[in-house]
Amino acid sequence: MKWRDGAPREYYSKYEKISIENHQGWFDVYRLPGDVYAICEPQHFQEVNAYLIIGQERSLLLDTGMGICDIKAVVRELYQGEILVVNSHFHFDHIGDNYKFDEVHIYDDSYAKAIAQNGLPKEGLGNQLDEDMFLFDYPKGFEPETFKIPPYKTRLIHDGHRFDLGNRSLEVIHTPGHSNDSIMLYDEKNKILFTGDTFYLGALYAHFDCDAFGKSNIEEYYKTMNGLVERCSDVKALYCSHNDFIAEPIKITETALALEDILSSSADTKSETHAGHTYLEDGTKLREYGFDGFSIIVKN
Repeated sequence: MKWRDGAPREYYSKYEKISIENHQGWFDVYRLPGDVYAICEPQHFQEVNAYLIIGQERSLLLDTGMGICDIKAVVRELYQGEILVVNSHFHFDHIGDNYKFDEVHIYDDSYAKAIAQNGLPKEGLGNQLDEDMFLFDYPKGFEPETFKIPPYKTRLIHDGHRFDLGNRSLEVIHTPGHSNDSIMLYDEKNKILFTGDTFYLGALYAHFDCDAFGKSNIEEYYKTMNGLVERCSDVKALYCSHNDFIAEPIKITETALALEDILSSSADTKSETHAGHTYLEDGTKLREYGFDGFSIIVKN
């Protein structure tokens, strides 16, 4: 399916859509197994997903989206109790509304802390505010020329940290590769792994090297995915931060093998890298390797 053809993604039909008043013409919400709400932004090229994970005593919001419209209004409509906010990593499409919350839990990383302290101007988003990155017109009230992500208050977390929601616990797993601060959250009770951008069905980025996106590392990426094969061997579902919400756990193993093939120079390549994937980079300096349901973009 081509971007901007106007048709809803077929995979949305697999899930229960929730009617909300505060959609703002921008957000859609779906109820997923395990008492989880997926809050998605299907009208932008990123098609980013945030997750509201419901607990007995408190709930956890994984990422705050792009900040183009107000995700806090959506979250408050879905849940009125205490909310812990956590970033899967510091990239722009996951931190846009961080500043609207009292504090955000982030991995202890120099790039992530710098963005939290200084915010991110629109120049740090590359081409992502261009009109052709939006499915329709800009949403009402959105001004791309003045858009920025303000600074936000943080609390630092590390590998092994646990978030207690009352009847469920979420363990932080440090997963460097896409970015050094990338984390996953493991819900052992429900056997769900919230993957952030370290895996989803789409183009996985392993090429960044700038202040706005930090430094990717393909060797670390391989170590991350290979380690997850054993560490999370009983996972039943991957809840992903872009595109289709749920992927099969076998994709962890497939991604580890794919990265191993790239490192050993035995993987096939595509001839072009989609312009939407290049961000601040020169697309001619990137190489995209295709696999079953996902691709990996690295430096050429």
